[in-house]
Amino acid sequence: MRNKITTNNFDVLYKTKDNMTDNGNGFRKEGLEFLKKRYKKTTDDFIRDTYPKKDQANMRVKISRLINKPVDSPGYFDAETLAKDLAKYFNNFRVNGDQFISANFFRGMAAYVDVIGQAFNDGRVSLFPKKDVKKCAVPVRYTGCQAIITKTPSSNGLIRVFKARNNIYTGADSRFGICQDKKTKTIYIGFLELNSNGRYDVVDRSWSTGKKNLPNIASDISPSWTSRIETELYPSYWDY
Repeated sequence: MRNKITTNNFDVLYKTKDNMTDNGNGFRKEGLEFLKKRYKKTTDDFIRDTYPKKDQANMRVKISRLINKPVDSPGYFDAETLAKDLAKYFNNFRVNGDQFISANFFRGMAAYVDVIGQAFNDGRVSLFPKKDVKKCAVPVRYTGCQAIITKTPSSNGLIRVFKARNNIYTGADSRFGICQDKKTKTIYIGFLELNSNGRYDVVDRSWSTGKKNLPNIASDISPSWTSRIETELYPSYWDY
């Protein structure tokens, strides 16, 4: 039953500790795990192909400590050296136009948001079953957000990011946003326009002219929550 699933818990799902991928030592573990899966390699494969045999046991310990060590713990093998070695190694396996892998791929911070549903050309959002929810990399300032993927012909595949809320967010008024009708539990995406009676219209407007396309996506509804679309992006394979 599309659009009938109630989003009862729109609390922030991502806390800084779990969602910031820099674990305090400058190394982004998710980058390594992604490439290992992408090219069907293991950390041991990397060590065997990169370092002299006499150093491999020692490097295995150093790398494990670097990747898994607690925040602010002391260390001697630095993240920059490991990132350079990994970039050189994995670039050997790129195929079919894969992006060049720089050392920075393993450095810094990123955030991952849940893509929880898909938007259709009737302005309604269908939530995915939990098993079908995927994660997408976004700039770290969007930590704590969620996202939907667009299935309309004009923007198919576009990821739209919004903050999870349990209330009416006035910052979404007269903005492109997402909301849930309190009565029907239907989730809508569109321009959220507040009426004088305190209820909302969800409006379809032209991105080129700003003019309203009639009829409205929804009229005179009472939302249980509203949220503004914070950013949009077309992700590549590397962002999932």
